[in-house]
Amino acid sequence: MKPLPVTLINAGRPTFTSPAVSPPLGLLYLAAYARKHLPVSFQVIDQRGLDLPVSDVMNRIRDFNPRVIGIRCLTANAGMARQLSEAIRAEFPDVVLVAGGPHASAMGGKILEDMPLNAVTPGEGEVSFNQLLQAVASGSDFAGIPGIWWRNPAGEIIHNPGTPLYVEDIDTIPMPAYELIDVHIYGRRRNMTMLPRRPRYFSLFTSRGCPYRCIYCHSIFGKRFRPHSPERVVEEIEWLSTHYGMEDFDILDDIFNMNADRVFKIAELLKQKNINVRFAFPNAMRTDILTEEVMDALVDMGTYMSAFALETGSPRLQKVIGKNLNIEKYLTGVRMAARRRIFCYGFAMLGFPGESAEEMQMTIDTICSSDLHAVLFFTVTPFPGTPLFEQAARDHPERLQRLDYEGKDYLFKLTANLSQVSDEELTRKLKEANRRFYMNPRRIMKIVRDYPDFKQLILQGIRFFYLQTTSKL
Repeated sequence: MKPLPVTLINAGRPTFTSPAVSPPLGLLYLAAYARKHLPVSFQVIDQRGLDLPVSDVMNRIRDFNPRVIGIRCLTANAGMARQLSEAIRAEFPDVVLVAGGPHASAMGGKILEDMPLNAVTPGEGEVSFNQLLQAVASGSDFAGIPGIWWRNPAGEIIHNPGTPLYVEDIDTIPMPAYELIDVHIYGRRRNMTMLPRRPRYFSLFTSRGCPYRCIYCHSIFGKRFRPHSPERVVEEIEWLSTHYGMEDFDILDDIFNMNADRVFKIAELLKQKNINVRFAFPNAMRTDILTEEVMDALVDMGTYMSAFALETGSPRLQKVIGKNLNIEKYLTGVRMAARRRIFCYGFAMLGFPGESAEEMQMTIDTICSSDLHAVLFFTVTPFPGTPLFEQAARDHPERLQRLDYEGKDYLFKLTANLSQVSDEELTRKLKEANRRFYMNPRRIMKIVRDYPDFKQLILQGIRFFYLQTTSKL
């Protein structure tokens, strides 16, 4: 049987205010899983990672001539996904065109009204997309695939009953199909950490799902923690190191340190196998559950940089947003990491629903009193598909009218402002917070001492100063 040809596209283009790219691991997992179950051949086009215009993407599609095309994008790249889907449909009217990933999961059937798609596979895509490919290969429709949206031959949009299936044991998913991309290009591009370039860098997922219920966050992987086993994690690290020379890894998990024993075992196996690599955690760790023993294991693994997400310094808002972070334990966790010379940067947000000026000040005071080396102060942005968006649409629909996700700079530009303060005061708070944090001489000295690359530090400082001084309301 001739393999079914499938093209997967990571849609979008990097911008000056949103330059970070990372390997399209989700697409590589999809390809690996489908190849385990079906005779199928894949092409992966990382439009965002390669910064490709639509014309270049179309040229690559023509060369491969797929029967199915899947498009994945973030909400900020939805316009590019729409442009791509329209170009594809115009030239390939009979191709089966599918959307998945964060934006498609958030929008559901609405995206079928906006783009000339055949189907949307929400949530974790391996099982649903594999079922869709099986249907295409057999010539059947998509009526039997739980939880997806699709367009029938009459053009009607149908939402199948049920929920998309998750892979319960993610160790059963093969390693991502790394050979479908050029893994080395990502070391030459700006990544998700505060290090713009790292020559032998790659990204990893070692778990899926997060049991916490933050209202601003997606739930694509569900609310149950599903980890790869330590053995599988180390096997993948060893494979990438041996085959591609990778020695610097970003772990993109929502909550890598959920299970302390798993952290200990990963560190132990890396040491046993004499695998000398480094790790960064750009998505942050759950800081208030860190212990001295876990921090020691992270250092033994080679951890040198991590984000630590506070979001708000207000105990009331911690409950409102569903994060329920213990703020004192957060500060203790950051202190433990900084004492071990891990470069620590924080995440904080201003503009939560009902947030007062006093509560914003609590966030600023907490961050500025911490041992963080750096911080990113974001404006609160309600993304479709999150409880925060639903709450804003219910209580303040007028404040969503100006939302424009595409190419948005969430560091210095306002989005919705769901707080009690005016736009002008919120903007002033953001700028005052950055000045107070970064103009601390002791912090400046600590940054210079602990930042992993001095040359890149200078470039980062210039870029940050430019963004802050040129930002406008």
